[in-house]
Amino acid sequence: MRKSFHEKLEEINEDIINMGSLAQDAVHNSIQAFLEMNTDLANKVIREDEKINEYDISIEQKTIILMAEHQPVASDLRLLHSMSIIIKNLERIGDLAVNISKVVNRLSKQSKKTLDKEIIDLTVEMGNLVKPELARALEAYKNRDTKLASKLGKSDKAVDEIQKLIFRKLFSMKREEEDIKFITNIALATRYLERIGDQSVNIGDRVLYFLTGDYTVFHDGI
Repeated sequence: MRKSFHEKLEEINEDIINMGSLAQDAVHNSIQAFLEMNTDLANKVIREDEKINEYDISIEQKTIILMAEHQPVASDLRLLHSMSIIIKNLERIGDLAVNISKVVNRLSKQSKKTLDKEIIDLTVEMGNLVKPELARALEAYKNRDTKLASKLGKSDKAVDEIQKLIFRKLFSMKREEEDIKFITNIALATRYLERIGDQSVNIGDRVLYFLTGDYTVFHDGI
């Protein structure tokens, strides 16, 4: 028996929820790997990114086929189009987690330096803002929650301020050649973490759009 439009739509929906769970794991593990300089955990994140990529390709194919077969209109079309964009946000989040993990691998080869305690504390604080932001974005998507989606981005300013503190701390350090490599990689890792927060907000904006049809949500910052 052929599956109905809404059965196929629900299958895509479940795939996105599963993809989101994998992205959450990747973010959590990459932050932990960075804080501990744990190359085993970093390599796990890198290996498992393939699963996120597989979901990305599979879901995109399913949405294209569903749109071609059923030619949905109004809210259904808006939802399918938004799904195809949300998976790109999730795929990007997975890539950013991989980038953090690659920083761990580079740092492990460059020197025996360890992270300054203040930088560790600031990174933990940053992660404690970014991880819940992603969780809220996925919960807003799963529960079709406009109120929750509209609250995303409120921690952006705090994340930016923490990143500035980390940068100031890093660039006040000694600057021999090996130190510059070390500093640059840590700066990159915190930048990737900040971008994960941005991608989470993008998911929230897309949820608001497909629920309300209000395209101005993408221009609130202008």
